[in-house]
Amino acid sequence: MKIPIPEVEERFGTIDQALANIISCCNVIIDKAKQVCPSTTVNNVPSYALEVCRKILVQATTLLKVANEREDYNTTCSLVRMLADNVSIIRLIYAETNTEEKILRHLLYVMDGVSTRIEYLKDYPKEYDGKIPRETYEALCVQVQEAKNNALGCVDFCTNAIKARPLYFAHQLSIDEIVKCRNWKYKTIDKPKKKDAYTWNEMYQLLDVKDKGYMFSYFSQYVHGLSISNIALNDMDDFETPLAFAFSLVGWVFNFLRKEYEPYIGAYTMEDVLKIVPQR
Repeated sequence: MKIPIPEVEERFGTIDQALANIISCCNVIIDKAKQVCPSTTVNNVPSYALEVCRKILVQATTLLKVANEREDYNTTCSLVRMLADNVSIIRLIYAETNTEEKILRHLLYVMDGVSTRIEYLKDYPKEYDGKIPRETYEALCVQVQEAKNNALGCVDFCTNAIKARPLYFAHQLSIDEIVKCRNWKYKTIDKPKKKDAYTWNEMYQLLDVKDKGYMFSYFSQYVHGLSISNIALNDMDDFETPLAFAFSLVGWVFNFLRKEYEPYIGAYTMEDVLKIVPQR
């Protein structure tokens, strides 16, 4: 069922329009911030965080397109869960006020993803079995080896960068353990084991999105295809709820971008404003 949100209806008309507009607001900030932080290298944390935010906005735009069709409730809810995961990563890593811990978590986060890639690639290429043309096989071998080399180089870079930080010299044994298990979700440096790390549900709660954190875990029903996801929905108003959650999440990103980047990009121009004003 549709639950009216007076402030949204008064300002935007519909939750769809509200989400579209806040996505546009975020994109304006990112476009201007990229002029100040153009690099996309791993060691440039502010610029890397912008790329994570950009990815979230692309996901939110896709969610809006799916929801506007009003035909695929499962995918809509799954995309909200994806948004929640990515926004929680921004909250834990890039909204950290302690610069040393922000850099440590960032490097661990990169290492975790790259190490997973190495794990998947380690047994490839297989021996040639004749099922594909040999030239295609050989080209794939080169591609896989380049990917391995790139991933291994990235892990080495992150490891060396961590060990060069002042925080490492103050907590060497703990950070060695954290690096070993790629534990970017650690709660405190002095408890480096993965069993002491944040769960996804705990990370949702850190967002403090108007007590909606518990709902993001519930959306795993749709991600994992559990029983509730098999219920057919015919009421078009049911899509209002996941859109409202998405609006809250993108709203969190908007506030993050304003806090972290607005001091460096200056005021919006009239041309920027016109891009985000609802067209009626």
